[in-house]
Amino acid sequence: MPLSEEDALRISTATELSVKGFTKPLSETGGVLELANSTDTNACVFLETDSRELDAPGLCQIHQNRPTGCRSYPIVLDMEDLVFKDDLCPWKEEFEEPNEGHRTELLKLDSLIRSEAAQRVQGDVQDLHEPE
Repeated sequence: MPLSEEDALRISTATELSVKGFTKPLSETGGVLELANSTDTNACVFLETDSRELDAPGLCQIHQNRPTGCRSYPIVLDMEDLVFKDDLCPWKEEFEEPNEGHRTELLKLDSLIRSEAAQRVQGDVQDLHEPE
């Protein structure tokens, strides 16, 4: 899950972990802050589960501080920026049908994350992986 800097700092504050402690290496993500997966379960590092299945049940340890993208899930964008409900979500029927408002918000989030990544790659902002 891609993260905005605001998401990463909120999670870091709530968990008392460094951003590097819960994100993938920037060299693997083109500068995008992205939640890491647990090596034990292959799921998000904050999903409490014992299963290695992609659709493993579990509890989000940071639910109240989860990233913006997690808050909008299962409503996501496809490769052509069209909005839809992810079929992998076992609770997708409990969510409203995606609409243009969802698409607009997801496009804004994507733009912010890409902009922050570009600035990070260019060295124009502090790398949140590095201590101040």
